[in-house]
Amino acid sequence: MYLKNVTNIPKTVTFRLTLWYIFIFGLLTFVVFLVAYLYLVSYLQRQVENELLSSIKEFASLYKTDGLDALRSEFLREAKSEGAHNIFLCLRAPDGQVVASSGARACKYLVPLKSDLMNLDSNKPVLRTISPPSLNHQVRLVAKKMEDGHVMGVGRSLKNNELMMERYRETFGAAIFVMITSGGLIGWLVARKAMSGVSRVTTIASRIGKGDLRTRVPYGGEGEEIRALVMAFNDMLSRIESLVKELKHVTDNIAHELRTPLTRIRGLAETTLIKGKDLSEYQELAASVIRESDQLIAMVNTMLEIAKTDSGINGMALESVDLKKIIEEAIDLFIPLAEEKNLSIELSLPKEEVIIKGERHRLQRAFANLLDNAIKYSLKNGRIKVSLKRKNNGMVLVEVADSGMGIDEKDLPYIFERFYRGDKSRSTPGSGLGLSLSLSIIRAHGGDIQVETTPGKGTLFTITLPDKSLN
Repeated sequence: MYLKNVTNIPKTVTFRLTLWYIFIFGLLTFVVFLVAYLYLVSYLQRQVENELLSSIKEFASLYKTDGLDALRSEFLREAKSEGAHNIFLCLRAPDGQVVASSGARACKYLVPLKSDLMNLDSNKPVLRTISPPSLNHQVRLVAKKMEDGHVMGVGRSLKNNELMMERYRETFGAAIFVMITSGGLIGWLVARKAMSGVSRVTTIASRIGKGDLRTRVPYGGEGEEIRALVMAFNDMLSRIESLVKELKHVTDNIAHELRTPLTRIRGLAETTLIKGKDLSEYQELAASVIRESDQLIAMVNTMLEIAKTDSGINGMALESVDLKKIIEEAIDLFIPLAEEKNLSIELSLPKEEVIIKGERHRLQRAFANLLDNAIKYSLKNGRIKVSLKRKNNGMVLVEVADSGMGIDEKDLPYIFERFYRGDKSRSTPGSGLGLSLSLSIIRAHGGDIQVETTPGKGTLFTITLPDKSLN
């Protein structure tokens, strides 16, 4: 395992980020030192040239005012002071004869400048850098033609400058090694820190793969991107956990609720097989099986829709819908059922449209379930009130009130649970899923349903939905 982890290091994002850090640190360090190196070379060259130009100006002035003997004495003094191997002074006659110098080799270094001085006037010096074979370093020369035709040359050894630049290069080599090493270390630490959030997500994902859906990824301080990843991952986990719970709930409910109709179907089939003697009895059995099957299919579909809505797996195609029109259409659908029980339906709707953000089909189904519930449990010759109004708190309020038998206090906390049916409703047809589905749909739209009841007088369902149109 350890060997496998080691061999996988070059494949990791941390390692690759570290390589990038090393490359960037190395490149920046090289650029900085290169710029400094070029600046230092230029600075030292300008410094030497200024010294040479100043020296030749002084020697030319001395030669002009005090004569040749004074110049010879000054050449010797300068050579003794700075060293004959560091400074080279020479004065040649127009015919090339050496008339003054700081040493035996001083004047031979001026030979490369001879052709450059042929056509120059006496006010323009010539600067050159040469590499004498007899020396291990370069020499910077300046030569100037005097008014009397003599040529004066001054040279300085660049040995000290070259030693300085050599030490600089050595320092640069050590510095770039330190910078790359420290950059690699810092890059590794920063990359490890940045990727620690991903490692946490990976660890939790492994635990999820083993069936642990309750664990969540803890937040760290790696940055907003990792925090957004952790938030998205935890939200995904919550939805997965909710979906798994919903599916488990659906499975448990199906196992429990399907037992009765399946047993009834089996009983009918068994009775018919034992006692049935003519075709009409088998036809009646087939019709009963079809009815029970349709009810089972409707129940399973409703349960699945509730589970998908609660878990968010069924995305909604939101659009601008007129809630007033949806309620009117639902009421038109249930007027025949209300007339069968001689129920009056009172409407209290605003004159203008009430536009909200929602999915028309699901909202229609939610209100249809509430109206069906109100009609089903209202007494004959009763009254149903439906109202729609806007509230000042940015919500839309829908109230559905019936004059039925009401809900027992002990049943009230459970009426929105799947398949729950109170004692008073057990004789009424239904699966106990209508209110559960309505609540799921309303909550999926950002709203809620509240219920108030007075036993023997009726029940009031209050639906609230966000009052905002589609942008």
